[in-house]
Amino acid sequence: MSFIGQNTLRTKQLNRSLVLQSILRLTKPTRQEIASFTKLTPATITNIIGELMAEKLVVETGSMEGGEKRAGRKTIVLDLNEESKRIAGVHIRSDRVELGIMTLKGKVLQFHHFPLPDKIDQNDFLAILIKELESFLATSKVPVSCIGIGSVGLVDFENGRILEAEHMGWEKVELVSAISSRFHIPVYLDHHVRGMALAEKLFGSCKNETDFLCVYLGQGIGSGMYLRDQLFRSDLTGAGELGHMIYQPGGIPCWCGSRGCLERYASEAAILKEFKVSSIDDFITGCKHGDENMLKGATDAGKQIATVLTSIINMLHVNKIMVGGKLADPELPLITEIRKEVRHLSFLDKKRRVEIEASSMGEQVGVIGAASLALLYAVFNANLTGKR
Repeated sequence: MSFIGQNTLRTKQLNRSLVLQSILRLTKPTRQEIASFTKLTPATITNIIGELMAEKLVVETGSMEGGEKRAGRKTIVLDLNEESKRIAGVHIRSDRVELGIMTLKGKVLQFHHFPLPDKIDQNDFLAILIKELESFLATSKVPVSCIGIGSVGLVDFENGRILEAEHMGWEKVELVSAISSRFHIPVYLDHHVRGMALAEKLFGSCKNETDFLCVYLGQGIGSGMYLRDQLFRSDLTGAGELGHMIYQPGGIPCWCGSRGCLERYASEAAILKEFKVSSIDDFITGCKHGDENMLKGATDAGKQIATVLTSIINMLHVNKIMVGGKLADPELPLITEIRKEVRHLSFLDKKRRVEIEASSMGEQVGVIGAASLALLYAVFNANLTGKR
């Protein structure tokens, strides 16, 4: 039960957000379909759509095709106006930063990435990030209206800062204030994999899923989750540190202070160390060329990830698990092995199967996820949160 009162203004703003998200979820719906989906009255939908069209966020794309002809007013199809706004996404990994410019419908128009030196000082990092962002945003033909940032580490969403990224040597990085003071537009920050989960909800195959888990295999392993149709975010730290769940008690020491963490065995960093290759692309190429040792390495990583995921499934029994990152390449055996092991290990999965699949957003899932944060909070939920 929510104890947040709904005054008239807040209710109107909430309804506006629901309508915008419904247009994405339903894919070119009519006013009648939005009213039915949101349980709002046709008159309310008409008023909200009128305001959104005046803001140029929504457009009419013509009459419904293939539907039953009825007397009276034409049935008009609605869509988001992709040309109305541009949103920037910043995906901060341990080894590189990815930048993207996205439309309201999740299409990445421009993409750029740059490497991060090992153990870069956080102040030097901020200076480099701002410089790279300045150059990148200048290439957009339409000015960017907001910036979303998805980052590794423990992220304080409410205050817009990285609490710590111990493996990077960072602590209390005031990221949102630094970026917003330079660019003077709304900026939102969250853990990068929570952003990816939001992207799967807005644009991916989880639009109509109420309970799902998003897993990202990068230098580490992270997760984001929707429960009861809400993005899960715990107080302060946000949670979601799948890579630091214990795979092997008393195993390989981890920078977090524990031993046997999953990411010491099945992440990009672990694979690079084990196979002594210069990049994860080299490992993937080796797998595709039939290198038996590398194929076994990908299979073993799938088994290790599945062992930890089984505990999550037995606890929460989500409907779907989306896996992102280069190691989720469908030509590798990793996803197939995760699916096979979960089927074998989880007794709840035997009662109702959990769908396990690779993200359709490919390598751009990080910037789409980051930009999705700004899309939700600065565009869809504009004036609703009272923040930034």
